[in-house]
Amino acid sequence: MHHKPFYLVAIPEGDIMADLSRLQKFISRRFGMYSAPYPDLHLTVGVIEPQKNIAKCYPILDEVIKRSQPFSVHIGGERCFGEPYSSVGVAVTSPMLARLAGELEGALTKAGYAPRTFSEWDFHISLVTPLFARRHWSQEEYLEACRIIAEHSPAGWCRLNHLELWDPDFPPLKVIERFSFAKDSST
Repeated sequence: MHHKPFYLVAIPEGDIMADLSRLQKFISRRFGMYSAPYPDLHLTVGVIEPQKNIAKCYPILDEVIKRSQPFSVHIGGERCFGEPYSSVGVAVTSPMLARLAGELEGALTKAGYAPRTFSEWDFHISLVTPLFARRHWSQEEYLEACRIIAEHSPAGWCRLNHLELWDPDFPPLKVIERFSFAKDSST
């Protein structure tokens, strides 16, 4: 049986993502955290506890996700998480994202799965976290990285067009399944 949770993530798209990627590389190089390949920038929408056969939840995820059209989320400001995470990133806000996370959690729970609750979740895009880094940074380095993000993080919008289910082991990234939103009728 799989021993780590699975992550349901969105891959934000748009011009702001290039700025975030540069900021991720700057912080990583400054503190010697990552070497290539850098972890993909993503937005966690759900976490599903380990399952023997995760594929059985694909139809449930697909049904909920197909009810939404692609939408935009706002990025702005730092979102840092202290110990035990010591993760630095940017804040993401969107009522549609919160609604989608709640619908996914409800549908999975109703079907007997064990998703983590996202009712109090602070949506974010992590830029650097010791989880996949070469080393753990000191408290002073972590605080400095948070200050850098607070001063230099871009603000703007990015688009979410689909979700992916990830196996959490990195590297390499393993996308287990991809779920598309309904076709956007405005394009």
